[in-house]
Amino acid sequence: MKQNYAIVMGVCLVLAGCANQPAEEAPAEPVAVAPAPAKPVPAGDRKMSEAEIIASVNVDNSIFFPPSGSSVDAASRQRLLKHAARLRENPNLQVTLVGHTDHLGSPSYNLAIAEQRINAVSEVLRAERIPVTQIRRQVAGSEQVPANCKSAECRRKMRRVELIFSE
Repeated sequence: MKQNYAIVMGVCLVLAGCANQPAEEAPAEPVAVAPAPAKPVPAGDRKMSEAEIIASVNVDNSIFFPPSGSSVDAASRQRLLKHAARLRENPNLQVTLVGHTDHLGSPSYNLAIAEQRINAVSEVLRAERIPVTQIRRQVAGSEQVPANCKSAECRRKMRRVELIFSE
């Protein structure tokens, strides 16, 4: 029994000694790497300038908010009253409230403030007797803020709830 134990220990020591020695490597052969074919950039994938970003915001269908704000001001309330009248006149029309924020703040904070802004807009619509079946909600937060949006004016345009209508 002692002899078997000694053999096992000897084999373990030999293997342990081999583990510390570097293995011989075959010389590396050069590998030719073909360049990746250039992909055409679709028009929608190009970076928009800040002026294009600002111009792309539909002001008539947006309710804007100050930094960290989630209250609907008087001018925005008047705009919402017109949208509410449109929704009342057409019960088949639905509105999706999309909450956007600027890129400042943490992602979790931006999602929370976007949700608060959606709630504020929804409360105005509900006070105007718009049924919940006509109102949808979507939180975008700061995930969709273009990288080129760096000025105060651009950030102001991002802090909004966008109203998207569909039948």
